[in-house]
Amino acid sequence: MRGDHHLRGEHLRAHRAHHRVELGDGLAAERLASRRQRRHSETRDDILVAAREVLLERGAADLSLREIARRAGFSAGALYKYFDNKDDVIKALADSAMGALLEAFAQVPAGLPVEERAVELGLAYLEFARHNPEDVAVVTLHESVPAAPVTGEHQRVEETVIGVFRDGAAQGVFSMPAHEDAEFMAYGAWALVQGLATLEQRQRPEVAARLRDSQRRLLQAFVNGLKSDWSASA
Repeated sequence: MRGDHHLRGEHLRAHRAHHRVELGDGLAAERLASRRQRRHSETRDDILVAAREVLLERGAADLSLREIARRAGFSAGALYKYFDNKDDVIKALADSAMGALLEAFAQVPAGLPVEERAVELGLAYLEFARHNPEDVAVVTLHESVPAAPVTGEHQRVEETVIGVFRDGAAQGVFSMPAHEDAEFMAYGAWALVQGLATLEQRQRPEVAARLRDSQRRLLQAFVNGLKSDWSASA
């Protein structure tokens, strides 16, 4: 009996030791996979930093994967482990910029009256552009590329901007002719804030400060104009 008990004890200890080895191997494999994923992500980010530099210097038409690879310290062939082509690089840059813009939009309280929310979204964009001019430049370049891939983040930005005007129309706050729609109003608002952001960036600091003081009133004037009957003759 004592021999059987001893054998069972040895078997149990061996089983536990084997289990610890398997567990250790599993944890080691997970850590290795995590390190590889982290390295892949960090390398991809390094490539995008170089790509942003080249894109802003040369524009989308002259974006060169070879030049991106050179600046990132890779061979051109190595880039294809991370991106399929030039459009894929532009899409990734635009996604990152649009994601940051969405975070800025998320700071605007959703419970504001629709006309106030429209103004605050415009001001949020202008504040974002003030502190992130490179991201705005990437977004603008992405939109200027014929048949550029539409990103998921881009669609979310569009839905956020169009959505506020769609809500305003549904609530009867904004008035517009039957042939117009929320997308039309959003286009006008986007053009206004883009123009204001560009104008501010190109002015001397003292002029830019005066422009900032008038931005809220300009946005309010635009939004208030949407409440009027556009179809009425002057």
